[in-house]
Amino acid sequence: MKIKKETAKYILGKAASLILGSFIYGLAINMFLSPGGITMGGFTGISTTLNHLFRTPIGFMTFLLNLPLFAAELKTGGGKRGVINSLLGVVGTSVATDLLSAFPYTHSDTLLSSVFGGLLLGAGTGILLSKGYTTGGSDLLAHIIHRRFSFLSTGKLILFIDSAIVLLCSGVLKTGWGILFSFASLWCFSTALDSVLDGIGSSKLVMIVSREHETIADRITGRLHRGVTLLSGEGWYSKNECKVIFCAVKRSELFALTELVRRTDRSAFLTVCDAREVLGAGFKEM
Repeated sequence: MKIKKETAKYILGKAASLILGSFIYGLAINMFLSPGGITMGGFTGISTTLNHLFRTPIGFMTFLLNLPLFAAELKTGGGKRGVINSLLGVVGTSVATDLLSAFPYTHSDTLLSSVFGGLLLGAGTGILLSKGYTTGGSDLLAHIIHRRFSFLSTGKLILFIDSAIVLLCSGVLKTGWGILFSFASLWCFSTALDSVLDGIGSSKLVMIVSREHETIADRITGRLHRGVTLLSGEGWYSKNECKVIFCAVKRSELFALTELVRRTDRSAFLTVCDAREVLGAGFKEM
């Protein structure tokens, strides 16, 4: 009975985050970014540009553009669970964007659009990421490229892809000054995203005590592609020797890690600590 209660609470929490994050995401596009002519990075920026040119639905076009990436993610070794979470995130944000477009809101203040559009979009994306969802686009594309060319930084790939899309779309729409507002909006987006995710820490140091330590360690390295260190420990009360899994992950990966541990061993003991800075492979360069 207790397990069923926990499962129901877990599912409801994920569903609520998907709905709330998607709603805020769609609100940002329809209330600020699209009316203000602000071009964001990723497939959202491309879809917004197509909407201005051909009046195509922003959400539907974003979904269509992401479909090839889902296929590529599966083909290049991405886990099915990760693809499903990405698909749910893209479907949620796409549906919310198109539904909220039925309530148009127009104004002429471009600065207001860039600032609040970026902040709301970052907040919505942060809520989705905190529960394991993604919005596809440049993030997913960067991960696919990084998996093939591991020497390329994922963060720099995302920045390059987003910047290229902003410049290209602004050129198509012939909005010279709009480029500056778009980059201001991108900065607001990243600030809000960091602020939401910082609620669950920056990078994380995780210690896991479990009888299934070998299975958990294998799954962390195989699915999350994170390094694991096994430490030798001893339970003071039981006087039994045990292995402690020591691992550093990014804040956006924490949900996937805790879900992995929960599915493997419900009796595991997991400690999560904030890490001010993590230097080394997979994180910031030394």
